[in-house]
Amino acid sequence: MDEFEQATAYIPAEIKQVLTKLPDSLKSRVQEIRLRADAPVILSTPQGEWMVSQDGRQINYDTGNALICKKPEIEECFLMLCEYSVHTHQNELGSGFITARNGCRAGIAGAAVVENGRVISYRNITSIVLRVARRHDGCASELLSALAKDSYIKSTIICGEPSSGKSSLLRDLALQLSTGRSGRKWRTAVVDERGELSRNKTLGYCDVICNSPKAIGIQQAVRCLAPDVVIFDELGSAEETNAVLEGLNSGVSAITSAHCRDAESLMRRPPLAAALKSGAFELVIFLEGRSSPGKISRVMKARDILAENCWDGTNFSCRCFCGCGSIGITQPEGYLI
Repeated sequence: MDEFEQATAYIPAEIKQVLTKLPDSLKSRVQEIRLRADAPVILSTPQGEWMVSQDGRQINYDTGNALICKKPEIEECFLMLCEYSVHTHQNELGSGFITARNGCRAGIAGAAVVENGRVISYRNITSIVLRVARRHDGCASELLSALAKDSYIKSTIICGEPSSGKSSLLRDLALQLSTGRSGRKWRTAVVDERGELSRNKTLGYCDVICNSPKAIGIQQAVRCLAPDVVIFDELGSAEETNAVLEGLNSGVSAITSAHCRDAESLMRRPPLAAALKSGAFELVIFLEGRSSPGKISRVMKARDILAENCWDGTNFSCRCFCGCGSIGITQPEGYLI
């Protein structure tokens, strides 16, 4: 099955039969399939969003013949994604998504079930966003020469908005580093919390930790697998940042991604700003966006971002609005701006 067919494997038969009639030229560009209860099915592409007619054509707006996803079909899709065992996916659901057996990731919206101030699940599902995860073999080749040095890998954050190709780059980097396409085989550990990076076993000779919270997985990888580099998706929390810093202090490099489109938005997220200010990451890669998945718009040194945003010549300041004063970041010894 191709990637579009893999994503539609969990869609109820009546809707799936219509989607199979779409032209291949459209299927190959679809990034997301959006199902909403009692609303038209929406296909998201780099060029915009489309509805689908009942006879399998892309349409701009509903003239009365749009393909509608009914509430029972949303419920059926949800149960299929969970393999009819919702309780086994509770940890994922608490974060608002499900990763299906074939690696397809689905975002979930509905009524949150809250316990002790924490979301533990969702019920009365009203929306499902199915990501069409695509392989882009070789897409990281441009990055490889910048990251791989003779004796170590430069720790790097790949930044971009949703559907900009961050996961594809991480997946291909893991493959190329572990198989020696950079000229040397690097011991590569992948911490795949959501099962999205390692789908279909496409990571070469990596050591993969699946379904573990990132902070715990990173620590386990560093302590038990002796990697040269740890790769994981979506650095975001302070706990994950601390785990990365601990690993780097052990001589292990890290390559990760983050949801932000430019240096300013990156520095407005305290855990990410803290990671840069600690000296943990050398490079930051910014991607072009949804319209050009996987394409690099800018490569920056972390210290240049800091110099532009929050270094007054003596101390880190809060001009970047990242909260650096409140989280107590100080200039690490030996770190040069």
